Amino acid sequence: MGHTNHADIPVSGKMKGTHMRSATIMRLMAGCLGAAATCFSSAGNATEAAAGRYIPGITAGPGMGIVPPTSGVGYWAISNAYYHGKASGEIPFGNDTVALGLKADMWITALAGVYVPELHLPGNWTYAVQGAVPIAWSQAEASLGPIEADDHLAGLGDIAVAPLVFGWHNDAMNTFVSTSLTVTAPTGLWDKGRLVFLGLNYWTFTPAVGFTRLFPEQGLDFSAKFGVDINTRNEDTDYYSGAMAHLDLALTKNITKNFSVGAIAGFLYQFQDDDSTFADAHDGFKGRSIAIGPLVSYKAEFGKTEVNLTLRWAHELEVKNRMKGDAVVFDISGKF
Repeated sequence: MGHTNHADIPVSGKMKGTHMRSATIMRLMAGCLGAAATCFSSAGNATEAAAGRYIPGITAGPGMGIVPPTSGVGYWAISNAYYHGKASGEIPFGNDTVALGLKADMWITALAGVYVPELHLPGNWTYAVQGAVPIAWSQAEASLGPIEADDHLAGLGDIAVAPLVFGWHNDAMNTFVSTSLTVTAPTGLWDKGRLVFLGLNYWTFTPAVGFTRLFPEQGLDFSAKFGVDINTRNEDTDYYSGAMAHLDLALTKNITKNFSVGAIAGFLYQFQDDDSTFADAHDGFKGRSIAIGPLVSYKAEFGKTEVNLTLRWAHELEVKNRMKGDAVVFDISGKF
């Protein structure tokens, strides 16, 4: 695709040069933070089926379709997320145990990065790799029959790597499309006898497609990302969590050269049944969830160093067979 400078990506009709380059960093980190979110969901899982790797809305934001268009550069991000959720009714813990109600709190800090190697593809295409490593804390309370139980745990979560990330942009640099494959490995702490885990004890493969359309004169960014989580079986519990489709949407507006606001939404639809004795008796135990919320972003300057700060809140609605709650995420990102 050639050597496109970040300054060529429009942010608004009044933004040029250095600011245009720095304001774009937040958009370019969207895929990186998406990998971090994959880790976040696994770190917070306290059941086989009432939660999964995706939590609606926690990575929705500007630039979900942008892959950095310049080769030989890298970006970093630190994603800090807190989630509080509840689930009522029967909740499966593998094939052996059923909880009646669950309440959980989760916190994770994920270190994420994106690198664009010196690989020049034809046309307006770019190749990148990305990954995220989470450190997590999780606490949960549940009723196990007549027994009230609680547990907490801190440590490494499930690591996510996206070895295949491709991006395309038009010549006007206002329309972007990305495709990616993220692989999440079961590296997190997990024990069949515990109420809380920091991993899911199975692999997940997530193909995804992103889209971003910039409206420079209005200072607007509309972005969307669609993905599918395809899981392997948890061999220790003989529980298979069915495949889930998810869609994130975001519309953001630049208020000043350093400050923007927006609205986000996330949708989850599990289209494949879970496979277990419990799931078979509960019509596949397929999950549904919708989340909406606000987003604010600010670009801070420290001499020649520019750091982007993003805060979002995702409130879950219309939840079925999953935990229902609220997520607050604070991202810090920049360029190497």
